[in-house]
Amino acid sequence: MKSKNLTRFLAGLLMIIFFTCACGPSAPPETRAGNWKAAASFGEFTFTVAPDGTGITDIAWNYKSCSSAIVSGSVTISQEANFNPALVIEGNKFTLKADQVGIGIQGTFSRDGTQASGSWKAGECSGGWKATKSQ
Repeated sequence: MKSKNLTRFLAGLLMIIFFTCACGPSAPPETRAGNWKAAASFGEFTFTVAPDGTGITDIAWNYKSCSSAIVSGSVTISQEANFNPALVIEGNKFTLKADQVGIGIQGTFSRDGTQASGSWKAGECSGGWKATKSQ
């Protein structure tokens, strides 16, 4: 009886290892370096990933009203503008909170580093977004 349980356990463990390895490794961080353009229901935003792929150096929003909480306009913020938290990409994830303009963005890069998506919040408005690297 113990032999059957051990066999099932080992078979299950091997399946987990196989499917985990089948996904392949993530692309190197440098793959996501460059300019990105994201479409969102509030408008669009662009951001630049540093050459080493570990941080975001600037972000710009072009937005329209989605409620009385936001007016139309555009904002550009660079790394020196004291984002909270810092513009660091951890693994494939990042969070930008621009208290200056009341906009927050959370995102995840795809494993191959060619796409990104996530959620945004501005005042009472929120939604999802998808980005591709600009050529």
